Amino acid sequence: MRRVTGWSRYVGWMLTLMLLMPAAPGVAQDSTVETLKELQELRKEVERRRNEMRRELMLLRQVLGEEVEPEFEGGFGSLGGMTPDELGAELRILREEIERLRDKITLEQLEARQERFDITGIVRSRLEWSDIDFVSGDADVRQLMRSRIKLTGRPRHDTRVIVEIQDGRAWGSESGLDPTFDADADHIDFHQAYIELQEIYGKQLTMRLGRQELAYGSGHLLGSAAWGNAGRAFDGLVFRYGEKSFVDLFVAKIAEQGVTDENLFGLYVDARLNDGHRAEPYVFLEHDKTLGVERLLRATGGLRIYGSATGETGHIFGYELEGIGQAGEVGDDDVLSYMGSATFRYRGPSWTQPEVRLGLDFLSGDDAPLDGDREAFDTMYPAWHTFFGLMDLFRDMPEDTGNGGLLDFRVQGEMSASESVRVGLHVHHFTLAKGVEKGLGQEADAIVTYRYNAATTLHWGGMIFVPSDAMKLSRGGEDPAFKTFMQLEVRF
Repeated sequence: MRRVTGWSRYVGWMLTLMLLMPAAPGVAQDSTVETLKELQELRKEVERRRNEMRRELMLLRQVLGEEVEPEFEGGFGSLGGMTPDELGAELRILREEIERLRDKITLEQLEARQERFDITGIVRSRLEWSDIDFVSGDADVRQLMRSRIKLTGRPRHDTRVIVEIQDGRAWGSESGLDPTFDADADHIDFHQAYIELQEIYGKQLTMRLGRQELAYGSGHLLGSAAWGNAGRAFDGLVFRYGEKSFVDLFVAKIAEQGVTDENLFGLYVDARLNDGHRAEPYVFLEHDKTLGVERLLRATGGLRIYGSATGETGHIFGYELEGIGQAGEVGDDDVLSYMGSATFRYRGPSWTQPEVRLGLDFLSGDDAPLDGDREAFDTMYPAWHTFFGLMDLFRDMPEDTGNGGLLDFRVQGEMSASESVRVGLHVHHFTLAKGVEKGLGQEADAIVTYRYNAATTLHWGGMIFVPSDAMKLSRGGEDPAFKTFMQLEVRF
C-alpha cells in the first residue's frame, strides 16, 4: 500500500511540475529508494520555481506601484503539507497574475514611448481659368488657397483628440478700405474638432464625437468634397463596432432650428465577403420638421459591392456595383427615385501601371416636377468632383439638370510616364434620363500629376465640354466650354 501511495504522490508532483516545464524527465522505476530520491528532487525543483515566480510577482507589483502582500514581504515559505492539487492551483494563479502584470507593464511602456502630440498639415494653391457659360466672352480667372493644420493628441493609447484648423479663401477676397490690412480672419474655422474613444470596455467599439468628416463607400451620397476650397464636415456622433468588418451608426445635426432641427441619421455596414471582395449595405434618413416646402422626411438606402482579383501574371481586374433607392416626403411631394452605378477596372503589371475604367451612372429624373411626385434622384452630400466630369457642371443633383436626372457613360485611362509623372484622359458622354431633348454633350478631361518630392505634388488639368441640344437649351449658349487648372500641394 505504501508503494502505491508513494507512486500516486509522485504522479501528482510530476503533473504539477509539467505546468512549468515543457516535459518532465523520465523516471526509472527500479526501486522504491530511487523513486523517493527523485521525488525529493522534484519537490525541491517545484519549490524553487514557486519561489522564483513569487519573487517575480513581487518585483512586477513594485514596478507598477501596486501594494505587495504581507506574505511576500516576510519571505517565501516551503511547500509544507500542500497537496499536489493545491500546489498546482497556486502555480496556475501565480502564472496568470504574472502574465497580467507583464501585459500591463508592456502597455504602459508603449504608452510612454508613444508621442502624445502629432502635427500635420497641408497647404495648397490652385489657379483656375474657366469659360463655362457656353457663350463667347471673357473667362474667369481666380486663385484659390487652402491651408490646414491638424493636431492629434493621444492622452492614452485608446483615446484621441483631433483638432484641425482650416483657412480657405480666394486671393483678393479680403474686404475693407484697404484689404491688405484686413485681419478679421473671416475664412478661418475649425474644419474638424472631435474626441475619439477606442476599445470601449475592452470591446471593438469606437466612439467619435464632434465636428468631423463623414465619408462612406464610393462617395456618391456622403463624401468629404476635398476638392472644394473649404471641404465638408458634419457636427455629429458616430459609433463603430468591428475592425476588418464593421458597423457604423451615426447622427449629425445639419441645422439648429430650435424644435425643428434638421438632422441626418445613418447606418452603414462594411462586410468582408472573402479576400478582395466586400459588401456595404446602408440606409440614411434625413429629417427636417420645418413646415412648408422645407419639410423633409426622406430615406436613402442602397447596397455597394466591390472587389478585385489578381491573375498569376499580375493583371488586376476589379469591379464596383451600387444600387440606391430614395423614398419619403419633401414638402407636400412624395419621393420615389433611384440610382445605379457600375464600374469595371483593369490595371496592368508593367512599370507604367496602366489602368482603364469603364463606367455607367444612372440617376432617375422627373419630367413632371409639379405633379406632387418627386422622381429625380438627390445625391445628398456627395464627393462631387469625383463623379460626372472634372469641370463640375453636374455637382448639385438634381438641380444642375433641371430635375431631368442623368446618364453618364465614361471611359477613363491613366498610366505612369515616369516614376514621378502620371497622366490620364477621361471621356464622358452625358444625357438626361427624362426630357424631350436628352442629349447634354461630351466632356474630355486631360490630367497630369507630377510628384516633385515626397511632400510636394503638382497637378494640371485641361477640360473641354461640347454641348448637345439639351445643354444648349438649359444653359442658353452653344459654344464649347473650357477650363484648366494648376494646383501646387505641399503636405507636412
